[in-house]
Amino acid sequence: MDLRIEFTKGVGVLQFGQSISQVMELIGKADEVEQIGEDMEMPTTVLHYQEQGLSLIFDTAAKETLVCIDVSSQDATLFGQKIMGKTPQEINKLLKNNNITDIEHDKEAWGEERISSEQNSADFYFYDNKLESITIGK
Repeated sequence: MDLRIEFTKGVGVLQFGQSISQVMELIGKADEVEQIGEDMEMPTTVLHYQEQGLSLIFDTAAKETLVCIDVSSQDATLFGQKIMGKTPQEINKLLKNNNITDIEHDKEAWGEERISSEQNSADFYFYDNKLESITIGK
């Protein structure tokens, strides 16, 4: 499966705005379906695809459209490079080399580090100085 990350657009054939049925036609049935926030203003359906390293988040208040993708696959690419396992410094350099300048860094007490680009709706999550996942939105 093509796991080419394109900020604000999607990952491979998965594009923001697609419905749950469209996504299932493209990549099959999810390993797990999770309903969260049902009692809140933003009910959400999450489809988990463990083998592909994907969690797909759908805003069920907005006709169940794909609004966020979390990628943890070793095959994920960004700007033509495989990115999982890279250090925060390597990701920072990759972003800057591709003209992304609104880079923010945050480190939690339990050890997780995050690099974010609000303009690109992207969060990179690191643990033990290695990229573990990236979450993008539209």
